[in-house]
Amino acid sequence: MDVLNLIREKYDEFTKAERKIADLILQDPRKVLECSISDLSKNAGVKSEASVVKFYKKLNLKSFQQFKVLLAQSISKAPLEIVYEDVSDEDDTRTITEKIFKATVRAILDTLDTIDTESVEKAVNLFKNATRIVFIGFAASAAVAFDAFHKFTRLGKNCLFANDDHIIATILAVASPSDLLVTVSHTGETKSIVNFAKKAHEIGMQVVAITGNKKSSLAKVADVVLVTNTKETRIRTDAMTSRIVQLVILDTIYTLLVARDPKLIEYLNKSRLAVSELKY
Repeated sequence: MDVLNLIREKYDEFTKAERKIADLILQDPRKVLECSISDLSKNAGVKSEASVVKFYKKLNLKSFQQFKVLLAQSISKAPLEIVYEDVSDEDDTRTITEKIFKATVRAILDTLDTIDTESVEKAVNLFKNATRIVFIGFAASAAVAFDAFHKFTRLGKNCLFANDDHIIATILAVASPSDLLVTVSHTGETKSIVNFAKKAHEIGMQVVAITGNKKSSLAKVADVVLVTNTKETRIRTDAMTSRIVQLVILDTIYTLLVARDPKLIEYLNKSRLAVSELKY
């Protein structure tokens, strides 16, 4: 589906507010890819996010994220741009390799320049004081959440990991206010993740969000938001370089915990010794 052509075809069917949204999208679709639903409603000069919802539903789409994925596909210059924005089908192996590595390094350094160290400090304190830490994420984000579960367990922390709705729901059903929920979501718009964050608040739990969108639905309900600064909110909507940056953020929290509590090194040494017995 070419969503831009669809917007043009349905233009006469739109209300006045919907036409404002359509005009903004058609004028600069790439800029719209960087917008949250609230950004789009504000920039288009419509009253509320509800107008945006009505707009994409009139296109027979189910969500704003689905709209952005289709928009990215419509404006990509080449098929490979969907896989990786800076790569073209004319690039050789060396060129593509350099672009991937350099983009990843750039994402890490960009995040370093923009990350809120006060938020990092708050996250460290929440990790330190939590009775239990629950890590959740889906798809690529699940790999990051599982890596964190492994790391912090080695420090003697009581940790859980889940990437299944039923298991997460069960964990939260018996959770306590002294537990901590750590959510990993590049877009910050995964419905289940947002709903579980809201459920955690009902229990009295604190929520840490690691996301690529500081204005996302997840960011709005989290107590601490740690934002990755990557280009993936433009053409690519899946997590590639952001996954590496998410790992670096969690490694930073891990290192700060150890640096401030040398006793944790004892747990780390015990973990290493236990694992060594499993190897030749």
